[in-house]
Amino acid sequence: MASIQQPEPNYLIEQLKYCKTLPTLPSVALRLIDLAEQETSTLADFAEIVKFDPALVGKLLRCANSPFYGQWRKVSSLSDAIGLMGLNATISLSLSFSLRGLSPEDGALGETHFWMRSLLTALAARTIAIELREPQPEDFLLSGLLQDIGVLAMASLFGSPYVTLYKEAGQHGTLLKQENALYGIDHAQVGAQLLKQWRLPERIYESVQFSHLARPSTAQAAPEVKHLSACVAAGAAIAEAWVKGGTPETFGDAYRSVRWHLAISPERYQNIIKTMGDEMPEMESLFEFDIIDPALLENIQVSARELLDLRNLRVEEESVQASDHVQALERRIAMLETHTQRDPLTGLYNRVYVERQLWHEFDRAIRDRQNLCVAYIDIDRFKSFNDTYGHAVGDQVLISVSHRMLSAARLGDTLARYGGEEFVALFPNTHLSQAEAVLQQMLNAVCSTPCLTHEGEASYVTFSAGVAMLSFEQKNFHDPLELLNAADRALYQTKSTGRGRITVFQPGSE
Repeated sequence: MASIQQPEPNYLIEQLKYCKTLPTLPSVALRLIDLAEQETSTLADFAEIVKFDPALVGKLLRCANSPFYGQWRKVSSLSDAIGLMGLNATISLSLSFSLRGLSPEDGALGETHFWMRSLLTALAARTIAIELREPQPEDFLLSGLLQDIGVLAMASLFGSPYVTLYKEAGQHGTLLKQENALYGIDHAQVGAQLLKQWRLPERIYESVQFSHLARPSTAQAAPEVKHLSACVAAGAAIAEAWVKGGTPETFGDAYRSVRWHLAISPERYQNIIKTMGDEMPEMESLFEFDIIDPALLENIQVSARELLDLRNLRVEEESVQASDHVQALERRIAMLETHTQRDPLTGLYNRVYVERQLWHEFDRAIRDRQNLCVAYIDIDRFKSFNDTYGHAVGDQVLISVSHRMLSAARLGDTLARYGGEEFVALFPNTHLSQAEAVLQQMLNAVCSTPCLTHEGEASYVTFSAGVAMLSFEQKNFHDPLELLNAADRALYQTKSTGRGRITVFQPGSE
């Protein structure tokens, strides 16, 4: 190893652009990245891309019906799956599935625990995100999966000498030091550069680099990137514990690292380990890789149950009965939050979720000096469907309209069923003209084809909408409810002057 001449770091970064043996992205992944970069991307755009990859569609449907999402009704179509998971989450999952197959040309890393560690880090990061109630846990899964992508790149650049270094390094921190000593750069930097070259989102490639820091919270980055990096670093520590056999000792060592990064309680940590064990078979199936031997997994789960008995894991004294009660209560709360944020009929977000999200987006718009548009939407003459055909048919109309509106929504928009035939849409960092254009696309999608055919007669449906904008320049609304009420008043104007169109709220025009 000592005979290797150290290349210049800048030279290595430049070489990444021209190395023909580097892992390359599948064409579907490249198109998904293009889609993620476009603010006007819709569900229909996504479906158009993935329909040419039946295996990917199958995995997305399986994922939507898996314990990952705890769905209470079967999801049978791609649009239903995306409606359940959200477009942003679906893109992250699709990229994760597409990137799983990457490997260096000589396959030498196949003799190591590389993919085992990567998939465990991905699962741990996602599980941590769910335990912490993060809104986009799939971003954590993608970052965890890619944390060590630089290892693949360096194996491609330097061949068997690097693979030998990787095998013999043992500790991850030791590997980073040896890489810097021999090559003047480490796989954290190389991985970030590779993902940047692939045009992945900035938060993803920055988290890949910063998650290797001793303390990601000290990185010069946005707060959300530092938090994502800390969760991935904690996930990597948990993955290492699983790779080393999942004993109480290795889990105890991992907990000290997790607590260093995230200050997670012993009970929540135990819940993370247990959840990982429960979801491991599904993870293996989705990513087509045997992560843990089933017999070993059973032993590890026994070890996980013993974690609370380790004195060095305790941060405060309390009875085992109280611990079990708190843990069960936290799991119950998490399950209820997952189930209660979705409307069971349409799969859209529900009123509770959108009102909470409205306050969040309102505060963020004020803080970041951005516009925020809110739309109130009402299906025209919906009562006549229920009166004429019955509530079962009315439910089908609601489902159809919901999916059509969602297909026209952009990445980052929030669409929710507010109650009955009423919907609310949030358009962050959006001007009125843009929001009105998206609403018009939704309206066109709804009314362009029949929503119901009965006894040979086609029935069409339209909706009326009102939209209002919080202007960061004018500060024209004092709180989110005032903004929502303005959109409601604009909707009332639409209903009063003609249906099937959109009215923009104008102060003093009522």
